[in-house]
Amino acid sequence: MSKEAKFLIYCMERYRYYKGLSGIEVADLFEEYQINDYIIRYFESLHTLGDFAIIEDIDGFIAEQKAQII
Repeated sequence: MSKEAKFLIYCMERYRYYKGLSGIEVADLFEEYQINDYIIRYFESLHTLGDFAIIEDIDGFIAEQKAQII
């Protein structure tokens, strides 16, 4: 497994924990907003952040995706 894939799993688990979601809910959310691709694409920057910053970044990315839909 690549370091990017391991980091993606780490991000999903941290997001699940901090948001009180199930694994399925997080997987669906990440797929709906293409967060998986975002995390893999920006791995080099994201993996240097702490948990709280990663969660904030993911939330910001979701907000941007929602704004584009409207």
